[in-house]
Amino acid sequence: MTRTRDQAKYDAIVKSSIQLINKVGFEGISISKIAKKAKVSPATIYIYFENKEDLFTKLYVDIRTKMSEGALEGLHEGMTTEEVFKSIWYHSFTFNLQHPEYLTYREHFEQTTMMRNIKPGDFKLFQTVDELLKRGVRENVIKDYPLPVLTAFAYAPIITLLKYHQAGVIKMDDDKIRQANEIAWNAIRS
Repeated sequence: MTRTRDQAKYDAIVKSSIQLINKVGFEGISISKIAKKAKVSPATIYIYFENKEDLFTKLYVDIRTKMSEGALEGLHEGMTTEEVFKSIWYHSFTFNLQHPEYLTYREHFEQTTMMRNIKPGDFKLFQTVDELLKRGVRENVIKDYPLPVLTAFAYAPIITLLKYHQAGVIKMDDDKIRQANEIAWNAIRS
């Protein structure tokens, strides 16, 4: 007999998993601890996930997919390279600002061996940024540097600034977000 899926239970499992991992990391997290926090039986978790690694990996993929969708919001045909860059940067920053738990989970996950099963190219954001940077280089509006260098100077500062914001070092209001966006663009533009 197949057990039916319950969206509320699934959501509780996801939320509880993220909260536990963000609090204590992956070490010592068990299906039974997740089940207890989610107020479901351990067997319920296995309706949705094969095992603990499957749960953690699917959460990561789901979070990265949501981050991609948030970052790519508002893009449309006819935008210049600079407009696309700034839109992705701004929406990526504001999405992560609204969902700090996702960024924390992402950082925890990316330090594990489970990352070996993840290919960045599987995410639409990665593909879009890669194409954007190549386009900018072809148009001579972005410096002709290796893509990892351009990505590091353009988009990696988002994570650092979000951490500063969360730690209370700086309050990233809309003006500061736009200023940082401009600095990131200036770092890579020709």
